[in-house]
Amino acid sequence: MRMYVAFLPSDSELLEAHILNKAASLVSGVKNPMIHTEVVFVDRESPSDIVGRSCSIHYGSKVFLEQKRFSRKQWRFRSVSCTKDEVKAAFKFCQDHVGDGFNKFGYYMQPFSRGSATTEGKTSWFCSEIVAGALRAAGKDVPVSLHPHKLYMSVKDMTAPDCPRSNVAMTF
Repeated sequence: MRMYVAFLPSDSELLEAHILNKAASLVSGVKNPMIHTEVVFVDRESPSDIVGRSCSIHYGSKVFLEQKRFSRKQWRFRSVSCTKDEVKAAFKFCQDHVGDGFNKFGYYMQPFSRGSATTEGKTSWFCSEIVAGALRAAGKDVPVSLHPHKLYMSVKDMTAPDCPRSNVAMTF
């Protein structure tokens, strides 16, 4: 099984035109930042899409681990180099946190704080926290609490762009 980290940029058609998405974009400080992320355990893929079990959380919701189809046109994927055991550890981490709540305090305070130093005992998350937790469970050295775009930047050196689709430039 392969593991990807999937990101949605702020200009994605898949995102709601919501004030929180606009705010997440503004606090990033960059043009067209990544403002949502999910970790994907790939079952199959084609040039147009990826199908797998995805783990993340949406505002005010619960952590999910669900079968999902991702359009390669909308999402930006980073392939995570992991052993079979590391992928299993990340998947188990996600399974263990299904149903956990949304970290509203951390979400709003994230631009101003460093967040928690560990995932130990956490029961509430925002999207980039649960993804970072899965990566940490796989042995990857990423901070626990980051804005989705900062997570995107922090994983660039430990991942590879995955983009077997036509007419789309790969972002390094």
